[in-house]
Amino acid sequence: MTIKQFVIRFVSLSFLLLILIGLFNRIVDPFWYYRDSEITGFNAIKPAYGNYERQIKPILLMRDQPESVILGSSYAEIGFDSNNKFFTDDGRLKGMNLALARAYDDEVQCNFEFAVAHSHIKRALIGFHLTGMAKTDCKKFAKLGQINKMELLLSLSSLRDSIKTITHQKNDKSTHAQDGRFFFARDKPGVNTRFGEDFERYKKQHPHCVKSSTMPFNYVSANTVDLSGLRNMIRIAKEHDVELVFFVYPRHAYSLELDNQCGDQDTYWRAMNQIANLIETETSARAWQFYSYNELTTESIGATAKYWQDSRHFNFEMGNVMLEDIFGESPTGPKLGRPITTEGIQADFRSFLEGRDNYLQNHPEFQSEIQKLQDICSKLVSKCNLGS
Repeated sequence: MTIKQFVIRFVSLSFLLLILIGLFNRIVDPFWYYRDSEITGFNAIKPAYGNYERQIKPILLMRDQPESVILGSSYAEIGFDSNNKFFTDDGRLKGMNLALARAYDDEVQCNFEFAVAHSHIKRALIGFHLTGMAKTDCKKFAKLGQINKMELLLSLSSLRDSIKTITHQKNDKSTHAQDGRFFFARDKPGVNTRFGEDFERYKKQHPHCVKSSTMPFNYVSANTVDLSGLRNMIRIAKEHDVELVFFVYPRHAYSLELDNQCGDQDTYWRAMNQIANLIETETSARAWQFYSYNELTTESIGATAKYWQDSRHFNFEMGNVMLEDIFGESPTGPKLGRPITTEGIQADFRSFLEGRDNYLQNHPEFQSEIQKLQDICSKLVSKCNLGS
């Protein structure tokens, strides 16, 4: 064999190998990009998708053109079914869960801007934390909606993920729903341990907890959090005629109790009052909070639970009730939440305190149950994961 023949054969075989790798990755579709070939037992479960959702979700938004989107952190990604009848007006609006695991405020804002610019959005539901949301410069997310298709089809990392996809079909469960909802630890035992992990991390962050005041917060106090990011999203929504609804993430009653003991409760309610003032100043958005004591937020926590995966990640069964509160028109009023308004915030806070007092009086075991969960991860030998 001459050198020329060797080079021709080598190049031809290399080219053929690349074609086969590309074809294999295209059929397996490990990152759920193409979504046109799903075979049970072969590639229906996508264990690698979660690592690429930040690249894939914006592209799916451009392709599917949803009219109703959910944005926020993993709390929103886990807790809401975007096909919910109240969220989609009985299916008249095409929904998508655009929330992302571990999403920071800048991602939430920039994904909202991207969604408004690249789809005919009519409604947006956005989760936020009561620590504020400063305005961000979205130039750093300029590559949203872009992906290297050659890398997607021909890279060795894609090949590894395709092989992983095929070999994990029997042992794994789907990580996400097609609309973007994240299953996380759904149906996995150990809910009580995850509560314990949350509490142990919380105690490390607040080593000197002191019982906070139960007196009404000072609603005329100076602004405490930066809401410029919310204000900017309200402006964008107004320009594009988008129905914009913000909501404060709910908390299990055990988590609310730690807030009470560590002094965060008053801070959070002052922030809600500040949000109420912003919403009523801008007049083109709504905000809801779900801080209350009810059968969902006080669910008994064992190895399993219906409404919670840990002290802050709630299941879509709870999310369905929240969506009905926000977008439904029940003649009896909301079941869990309350709209955040300057007129009602003081009464809502008093109602919250009364609800806590009534619950503690009727459930004397409450504090001991919290202590049991806290003790799970304080043992010298435990299987707790206390990473950030």
